Amino acid sequence: MQLAVELADLLHLDLLGLFLEDSNLRDLAGIPFSREFRTLGGGWHAIDLPRLGHDFELAARSIERKLMGAAKRLSTGCQFEIARGPMAKTFAAVSRSDDIVMIVEPRSPAERATQQFAWLLEGAFRSAAAVMLVPPHIARTRGPVVAIASSSDDPSILAAAAIAFAAKEELVIVENDGLDADDPHIPQLAVETGLVIKRMAAGNVRLADPTACAQAFRQITERLIVMTRGALADEAASAIAAARRVPVLIVEPKGGWN
Repeated sequence: MQLAVELADLLHLDLLGLFLEDSNLRDLAGIPFSREFRTLGGGWHAIDLPRLGHDFELAARSIERKLMGAAKRLSTGCQFEIARGPMAKTFAAVSRSDDIVMIVEPRSPAERATQQFAWLLEGAFRSAAAVMLVPPHIARTRGPVVAIASSSDDPSILAAAAIAFAAKEELVIVENDGLDADDPHIPQLAVETGLVIKRMAAGNVRLADPTACAQAFRQITERLIVMTRGALADEAASAIAAARRVPVLIVEPKGGWN
């Protein structure tokens, strides 16, 4: 939550906290003989719809208080909404191409394996917004911003440059497929922004392999990685975020967030 506030402040963005009340859970509760397991010796019980709704309301208000407390010094707007319905439709309804959807990865493999988290990821990646995957434990909040690019006009470069400029950090471009050394776009970007831009060839490193990626980046100590959707599989982006323990921002191929 604090990272979302800091990013909104850094990029002068409005902040929207969205509590997703997935209608699939209510649909499940309406199925005859459906049961829930209550911990601490509670055992199996029929799903109580009024209790479920009350629990949702309590959770939403608790999160709203935490968000508003964290964002009280934010100079831009901050709102909190409760959205009800299928996740994919909800994301499509509330997100635009210049938005960033921030998702915090679960702490445990069991949470990550749930259908609810799978629906959350699917809904986010099917939306028009850029998606930021945030590991539960972030290694560092200072350092270069890295763009993984396959060409000099890769949208990840401009997105990473905008963040690096705002954060007063260096920009490192990892050339996934190799870029033309004589291409004028990168030097021109450095002149226009005043950024220190470094280029690094990925070589034979398979960036989709999180272990190899961690090795390739071992001397960078980056704070954020930016890549274009489709450059690597969505699962690879999540694995890289976990391996490097820094957020990974996935932007649209063309006309997306910048």
